[in-house]
Amino acid sequence: MKIKNFDTKKKILIVGEIGNNHEGCFKTAKKLINMAAKAGVDAVKFQTYKTEKFILINDKKNFKKFKKFEFSFSQFRKLKSYANQKKLLFISSALDLESASFLIKNSDAIKVASSDNDFSLLYKKILKSKKPLIISTGFLNSNDINNLIRKLAKIRRSNITVLHCVSCYPTEKKEVNLSSIRNMKNNFGVEYGYSDHTIGVEACLCAASLGARIIEKHITLDKNFSNFRDHKLSSDYKELKELVKQIRKIELILGNKFKNIQKGENRILKAVRRKPYASKIIKKNDKFTEKNLNFLRSSISFKKTDINKLIDKKSKKNFRINQMIDY
Repeated sequence: MKIKNFDTKKKILIVGEIGNNHEGCFKTAKKLINMAAKAGVDAVKFQTYKTEKFILINDKKNFKKFKKFEFSFSQFRKLKSYANQKKLLFISSALDLESASFLIKNSDAIKVASSDNDFSLLYKKILKSKKPLIISTGFLNSNDINNLIRKLAKIRRSNITVLHCVSCYPTEKKEVNLSSIRNMKNNFGVEYGYSDHTIGVEACLCAASLGARIIEKHITLDKNFSNFRDHKLSSDYKELKELVKQIRKIELILGNKFKNIQKGENRILKAVRRKPYASKIIKKNDKFTEKNLNFLRSSISFKKTDINKLIDKKSKKNFRINQMIDY
């Protein structure tokens, strides 16, 4: 996936999921962006919605909560500008069709949350816009994911990343099931990532090790910031900074898919490869055998490498004991 100048084929995209942890406070949102930038993530993510188009007004408790957390489109424009100034990509989940239209023009990429991965009107709108799409797979099984990817592919195949996700808050370690990431890669042929809802960073590190190209982790200024559910499963600055550090180490260790001889190996290669030496006096026209040869490690240079074809060949000259068979 390419988002502006960021290419997830070259580097894992680490997303600080702010979500609604700002709780409707613009200053807190900016503080969270500052924290994310300082910790070294690549992007921040919000949730963009109009409460009236997202929550039934008769569902008074939820309507009141989300109305309190709602930012205006104008505020999101300012947050995008602020994030970009901090060298962060600005991503947001579109939670209604009007917000999707807004984000098509005012975001670097758009996320479709697990709750909406069956809402085809929403993701089709985003796909047709050619805006990079990230879609989570909570509430779906493998067959569902396969069907979803087929539907996505009918409209667009490029710039889509599918995130493994378990939509429990928090997700218990025994329910994370990260092995399904391999299944996503092998069977569905898409770029894949991981959206985390666990407590701690271990699951994110495992996902990075399995090849996830996007890692999304909730972030907070303080795990005890309020009673709002998401703070407890979010990473604070110290934890987030360590997560970034460890993911970058994992990237370094993983390297690329091609197996090459490394510089460190080349330095010792000649010393560890076996060379043939005469274990007995060998005369011209004698056959080389396991009984008159030793295959030994030696730092002495040896041009010929195919020692495996030496047996039963006739010697071209005389060799003394411990002399290298070098021709």
